[in-house]
Amino acid sequence: MPLYWTGQVVVFVPVAARMLSRRLTGGPEAFALVIGLAVNQYLLKWAYSPEQFRFPDELQHWASTATLVETGQLFHTNHALPAAVHFPALEEICAAVVAMTGLSITTAGLLVAGVAHLVFVGAVFMLARRTGTSPAVAGLACVIYATGVHYLFFDSMYIYQTAALPFLVLAIWASRCWRVSDRRTWPFGLLGLASIALVGVSHHVTAFITIGALALIAACELVFGGKPRQWATLVLAVVAAASIAAWIWLVARDVVDYLAEPMSAIINTHRQLTDRSGSNVQSSSDTPLWPLAVQAAGLLVLLIAFARIGYLAVRSRQRDPWQWALFAGGLLFFGSNGLRLVGAQGPELAGRAVTFTYLPMSLLAAAAVPGWRRRGNRLYRAFANRTAVGTLALTLLMVGARGGGWPPSWAQLPGPYLVSGYERSIDPAGVSAARWMARRLPRGQRVAADSTGWTLSSTYGREDPVGEASALYYATTWNAATQQLSWDLDINVVWVDLRMSQQTPKSGAYFAQDPQAYTHKTPISRSLLTKFDQVPGISRIYDGGPIRLYGLRD
Repeated sequence: MPLYWTGQVVVFVPVAARMLSRRLTGGPEAFALVIGLAVNQYLLKWAYSPEQFRFPDELQHWASTATLVETGQLFHTNHALPAAVHFPALEEICAAVVAMTGLSITTAGLLVAGVAHLVFVGAVFMLARRTGTSPAVAGLACVIYATGVHYLFFDSMYIYQTAALPFLVLAIWASRCWRVSDRRTWPFGLLGLASIALVGVSHHVTAFITIGALALIAACELVFGGKPRQWATLVLAVVAAASIAAWIWLVARDVVDYLAEPMSAIINTHRQLTDRSGSNVQSSSDTPLWPLAVQAAGLLVLLIAFARIGYLAVRSRQRDPWQWALFAGGLLFFGSNGLRLVGAQGPELAGRAVTFTYLPMSLLAAAAVPGWRRRGNRLYRAFANRTAVGTLALTLLMVGARGGGWPPSWAQLPGPYLVSGYERSIDPAGVSAARWMARRLPRGQRVAADSTGWTLSSTYGREDPVGEASALYYATTWNAATQQLSWDLDINVVWVDLRMSQQTPKSGAYFAQDPQAYTHKTPISRSLLTKFDQVPGISRIYDGGPIRLYGLRD
């Protein structure tokens, strides 16, 4: 871990310092630095697991891609992530790379995710330049965005959001370049329309953000500019809303229920945990407190930059619609951080929201720096060495994001197996059991499993996992109630990992739907996991060390 943090600082600090230095030579150097930083950080993500995907979301998309490569047809059922079936752009791209190159799906997926991530960073740089900022400010915006809590891993994973993010930024950039009345700029309009179409078939949340961002910019242009900029942004916003709504209504209607689940889970979890103890129960993952303190300090730095930009805009009676749109996005950034306090899923939703809201905040924070460089500024007199102070602030943001963002501190480096530990739970024993299921059992078997078994059985195993079967495991005996539950859920196979009796769940829950989530003080009793051996009619059909599979056919 000391080497990990040394590497983070050694790579990040020189780039940040160079962006703040007057010696920066211009656009090519700034662009090369931000792309080089993105390449280095993506290689860090790749080095964690270079031979296979381990994060559950990546395995879900890997399974979809494998099905597409095998069948050559879209919209096949994906029991691991049903909502992704109707947003297949990522799988289409990867399958095309596999077909053209002969690479494995994993290798092609790593390449596709890496290229998409670099295109996204390059598009952010181009968008910042289009607003009239200097190369140094555009590069600084990219460096600030690289301190996001999900930037290092989640935003560069093989997941459908990674494929959609570049087209979100390209759609906004096209709206800045297109003039409806100028035929010479029509290619930008076509690029904007194509980007909207690609976002719409790539990722649902990014599609909604695209509509909201374009509508916000168009509204600011109408209010502060007298009329939209030649109607380009308004046209793109209307097209985005119509096309994405049509896609969801005609093709991907199931995504509505899928997106409603997290909100109801937040409400229910918050109510349940509050009723139990009078206050929110914290996760049992033993997250250290120092990253939260550093994050709070970093948020304070961003708040100061945000307040300064707002003060100058009000004092000068700023009429630039783009700046006011960014200011509204900055408000959303600080508001989204409040989701951390809402229920057990609050921190996860806050981190995912920051992927989008941190973009306008980064552009605003970068734009605040040139004013601090003027010699007459009081901040300059207070902090004469602006490069050192700015680099320190950026490093503070980076450390807070790496320490308190994703992945959690216990998953930043590979290590021994952890129960319910995301990447740390994917090991040869589990993968072997899931691959055995794919070879020996019919597809689509209903499998009761813990959260890791849920992921492996639905991806490597190609089965249909059941997330609401925790009562089968917590019951002390197999009785009429558990028998009826297995019938109601139509369960064919029970996945048992005996290591659950040795560790508490690192993520706070043993199961996808765990009524005892975030309350486990001791591991689940081994007798609860081995009781299936004594039930007549239940057969142990697989025994692979810690993993046992039980068939309920009889």
